[in-house]
Amino acid sequence: MKYLITLTTILIATVAMHAAVVTYVPDNTTVFKNPERGFTEEVSYKVSVNHPNVVKGSIGSTWGNKYNMTLAVVLYNFGKFKDADLPDAILNGFDEDMAELRSYGLKCVLRFAYTENENDIVDATPAWVQRHLEQLQPHLAANADVIYVIEAGFVGVWGEWYYTSNYGNESQHLNAKRRLVIDALFANAPADRFILFRYPMIKTEYFGDSTPLSSEEAFTGTVRARMGCHNDAFLNTWGDMGTYASDNLSDDPAVRQYVASETLYVPNGGETNIDDSETLAEQRYTRAPGEMSTYHWSFCGSSYALPVTRRWRESGLFDTLNIHMGYRYNLLDGQFSDEAAPGGRMNVTIRLRNAGYAPLYNERTAYLVLKNTAGQTWPIALTTDPRRWLPNYVQSAINEQVTIPADMPEGTYHLYLWLPDKYASIADNPKYAIRIANTGMWDAETGLNDLMTSVTISNTAPLDPGELPEVILNSLQATTTHAGTMKYVENGMLYLVRDGVRYTVLGQ
Repeated sequence: MKYLITLTTILIATVAMHAAVVTYVPDNTTVFKNPERGFTEEVSYKVSVNHPNVVKGSIGSTWGNKYNMTLAVVLYNFGKFKDADLPDAILNGFDEDMAELRSYGLKCVLRFAYTENENDIVDATPAWVQRHLEQLQPHLAANADVIYVIEAGFVGVWGEWYYTSNYGNESQHLNAKRRLVIDALFANAPADRFILFRYPMIKTEYFGDSTPLSSEEAFTGTVRARMGCHNDAFLNTWGDMGTYASDNLSDDPAVRQYVASETLYVPNGGETNIDDSETLAEQRYTRAPGEMSTYHWSFCGSSYALPVTRRWRESGLFDTLNIHMGYRYNLLDGQFSDEAAPGGRMNVTIRLRNAGYAPLYNERTAYLVLKNTAGQTWPIALTTDPRRWLPNYVQSAINEQVTIPADMPEGTYHLYLWLPDKYASIADNPKYAIRIANTGMWDAETGLNDLMTSVTISNTAPLDPGELPEVILNSLQATTTHAGTMKYVENGMLYLVRDGVRYTVLGQ
């Protein structure tokens, strides 16, 4: 005997998923602020107990507006403490400086050194560097939210691992003492921050391996995945003064290829240093876009050295570099379900490209935000990893099904894309959210990017039954216990859906 279902007590609904399609207009010309990228200025000071600050008093509310800067290179000169503990005043001053950056929506490229004078090459021993890093460790951890990257520092004049009294001559990228400093850096720096060294050969010699970082190991938090290089001799001679050579005299194509591959997964940046040759600057300043693109530059000094940076400004190249340095995301088009049920699922498909020279490096979650007419917002985390949106106009796609919260009220919700900082301390600050480079999308008050479409949330909208937990019922139970649910037939089988559960109905 077979039981019949009383259809008049069951709401019949379709499970077809309708989609709204939106085409976006890329903005390829506007220079605007975005976190963790772009031109920089340096602030530095030989700190003391009576003057423990580098940032405070040097950076104000209008700092960086001229060039839309969001990064400061912050260099602490510990020259007064080469063989002594850092006083509490210095450590507290560091915290004050980081709070100052936070108040202005800025981050730093951070470096420590013991001398900034080529006539004074006396730095601290490895034991004192380790001690200072141990003192700094809790302060670095507490302020990791406003540290973009850490440059290795400590060794040599300006912390550039060159002119030094304690660590061998300039041709030695690695020796036992330098290895001790590297170990101390990674033992005490925040585990989610990259550390950049002056020469790529420091990394290859440290690991005894010149194989570039793989996509699989990238962003895993290992020392290899967090170790990169910076170039403070950009466009100079001799392979950028040893950056691309193992002997500090030549220009090695193999090293250049290594850096080009590595910098898809670890940051790169620095400054020019052609400051004494107008002729050399004239010959080389136009090479910047090609080299920044190849080696995936995220940041560069805006002033030093003037023979080059002045030519960038005079020629209009400065804006080109400012537009493309780091990441720059253009949305191309999107498709979104135009209706969904609380507890159900909706489809999200977005095609985008990264028109910047570099990817994003620090972890960041992308959210689909639903906002109703009352101004209530519902952020839903996407599984896409923005660090994998590759640069130089490579296209990527977000193609996901997201679950609508079961307690979301019915109504019409506008859709936004939100890319906030991962740290709760600054996640709600729109200055730290990523702006998408498209016309008419950015809301500076909220840090949201308008996806220019809406979705209707309704209890009568179809769920996506294929993703629901399943309960098997016979047809009598279906008619007596679960009347009023949604009914549909698939492959000859009858299903009912209610409260986020799919019921398979078995006839007899």
